[in-house]
Amino acid sequence: MLCVRCKGRLLCGKSRCPILDAFKTRNVSLGDIDENPTPPSVFVGRIGYPKVFAGPMLVLGNENPELFENPSLYSKRVEDVLALRMGLARTYRQFSVQSALNPDRTLMELQEIAGSIRNVEVEGKYERIVRKPALDDIMMPSGISAVFRDIRLTSNPKIPAKVEKVSDDEIKAVKAVRMLHDHGFSTSYIQRVMSVGMLGIEKKLVPTRWSITAVHDIIAESLKREIADLPEVGEVLLFSYEHYGNHFEVILYPSSYFFQLVEIWIEKSLWSPERTWVGSDREGIGKKRGYSELSGGYYAARLPVVEYLHKIRRQAGAIVLREIRPEYSAPLGVWVVEEGVRKALESKPERFDSVQQAIARAESRLKTKRSLWERHITLSAQTSLDQFLGSSSPQPSR
Repeated sequence: MLCVRCKGRLLCGKSRCPILDAFKTRNVSLGDIDENPTPPSVFVGRIGYPKVFAGPMLVLGNENPELFENPSLYSKRVEDVLALRMGLARTYRQFSVQSALNPDRTLMELQEIAGSIRNVEVEGKYERIVRKPALDDIMMPSGISAVFRDIRLTSNPKIPAKVEKVSDDEIKAVKAVRMLHDHGFSTSYIQRVMSVGMLGIEKKLVPTRWSITAVHDIIAESLKREIADLPEVGEVLLFSYEHYGNHFEVILYPSSYFFQLVEIWIEKSLWSPERTWVGSDREGIGKKRGYSELSGGYYAARLPVVEYLHKIRRQAGAIVLREIRPEYSAPLGVWVVEEGVRKALESKPERFDSVQQAIARAESRLKTKRSLWERHITLSAQTSLDQFLGSSSPQPSR
């Protein structure tokens, strides 16, 4: 099931992904993007690193710019979100990643856009359009691309004083990310200012795709260290939530910190058209080593779990079951996972005496046979659920 592991990264060796090629952009001319607002949003590519393409994302139509970067305002249909995001144009020119140490006027304006908490009007001179949408498993989708010769801001950005201070101070990027998180800035905002080289001592541009996972990882690893000595939760809790064809079941149980994500791609879903695929990854309290086989979704699912444990001042074992259904017809980015798990943990939990009871209840809301995913569940670094239950305690399968 290479497509599930690849998710558009061309691990198959093809020059283009046949699944993603099915998505179309809007028919737009250069004249449509001369003067447009940015939500605010900036895209930094990874192709060609350490030289990368970067520029503002511009709204092509008459929609309210605030809609584009605020999932809480989105429709609950995948098709509507995709249509909205296809109304964003990525504009770019090439920069060295090291140019953030001594940014020119254009890069400084990109930093002002990224740091702004309100939309900014942009005037530009553009050379050509590339009609290929940006779609993958981590970033939010967007539509056409346009190469620019020059851009200028025609309205004033609004950058919080705290962000300007963190950017100006000699603070390591890891510490800066945590400080902004503790001051209530969203992960999407922090990812944006990191991407344009506003954070850290040796500032540099960071491709958007990388900054998303980096921010999820930095915050979670930092919070993990602070829950290591906390008492364990006293009961088994089950949380549930569903949106955009993604169903989440989150189980917390008495244990030292242990997190795992079980990802289920149902047959005929986006990346698994031929059969159901199940994968998993896990970690203990030590720093996660290597990049997860489940890609950015792993880090997006882990962060709200660690945030929740930090908030309630407890540690626990955590099982996140993510079932992706055929309704998830287009990749919308890992914000779907982050927000789905966060919304689940904001709901009222069901309480159980055992993990087995919680799993049985979760099973009742999942469409995939239990026999396909149960063996992927691990209750500690050494013990699988099958080993824990023992051969004398068979569990029913659907």
